[in-house]
Amino acid sequence: MRGRRQYGVTWNWLLAALTVAMLLGGCETNQDPRAGGFVEGVTNLSTGGYDAYLRERRAGLHGSQDEADILDARARSIAAERDALENELRAASDELTQLQQRLSTLQRKLTSTRQQSAAEKQKFEEANRQATLARKRIDALQREMPAATGTRRESIDDLKALIGSVAAMVEELSG
Repeated sequence: MRGRRQYGVTWNWLLAALTVAMLLGGCETNQDPRAGGFVEGVTNLSTGGYDAYLRERRAGLHGSQDEADILDARARSIAAERDALENELRAASDELTQLQQRLSTLQRKLTSTRQQSAAEKQKFEEANRQATLARKRIDALQREMPAATGTRRESIDDLKALIGSVAAMVEELSG
């Protein structure tokens, strides 16, 4: 009988120690399954701490995925805007090339048919000077590292205005 009683006391002590550990474990637990020990594991399983930890982690993951989606969409938008600006720059370059060819043809035609007046000569020189300036700006924009699209937009708009003035001079000289 003595052996039984001793066994009963030991079992009671073990139960009491486990109860105290669970109560103390309930005071401060770490919900991360990778941290903590046996008592915290048992406490988190019984109180739903692990489930709360998983919900928290999943919410963080979904938030990160949403942010990544937003950033991807913004990157695609910027790439599309950059491509559109590159297309505009190519179109401006093509237009300038055509204007320069017209200027050269017009210069040859006028030189061969009659003597240029001083005013015509001055207009040709100004048109050629502005066309050369526009070509340098186009070359610089094509060589540059991609600038902010807003800055690049302003540069291309200025370039288009310059090309427009060259076109107006060519038309004036032609007609």
